[in-house]
Amino acid sequence: MTTLAETPSAEPTDDAAPAPRKRNAERTRKAILSAALREFSQAGYAGARIEKIVKAAKCNIRMLYHYFGDKKGLYLAVLEAAYEDLRGREAELEIDFDRPLEGFLALQRFTSDYFEKNPRIDGLLRNENLLQGKFVAQSRKVTETAFPLRRTIERLIESGQKQGIFRDNLDWAQIYVTIAAMSRFHLANGYSLSVTLDTDMNKPEWRRARLAHALELLEGYLRK
Repeated sequence: MTTLAETPSAEPTDDAAPAPRKRNAERTRKAILSAALREFSQAGYAGARIEKIVKAAKCNIRMLYHYFGDKKGLYLAVLEAAYEDLRGREAELEIDFDRPLEGFLALQRFTSDYFEKNPRIDGLLRNENLLQGKFVAQSRKVTETAFPLRRTIERLIESGQKQGIFRDNLDWAQIYVTIAAMSRFHLANGYSLSVTLDTDMNKPEWRRARLAHALELLEGYLRK
């Protein structure tokens, strides 16, 4: 799996000489993805400039086209890497399915922390939604990466209902959308809301209070 946070390594070969070239190629590809994430998240697909990306990645346009084909191919690769990174880190959570409420609260904490620490990925996803999901709809990989998340949430629901902790008629997608919304809305709209509501939503103490509020709401929704 190639993600925006992954440290690439050389693949074994019969000839020792190509190994450094392989490592260099992987580093270059990763540098292009990182620079492209920054550019696409800030400027959107239409506004992003290939010249800026190759300059930031310290490579040339020929190399970018060699790895990704064209601007569309690069953008789709960045989207897929972003989703792989998010889903991969979700999968690292140690979920105890015998403690379903704690499992959901852990997922909320993780999601809130992830988007706060990865504003470029959040910006990329917001820009993709301005395009009405045009590119993400072309990726089977993005859909497939969500399967483990769905199964995790469904298992937590099933466990909580069997234990008599959770209410009936819980929907896995509704729950995840709620978790994601409580993690991202104040980040995406923080500057305007801070002015409108005369509350600095960028302060660490406000962010901590926001997370506590989200956890309380999630628990209240799930419980009978």
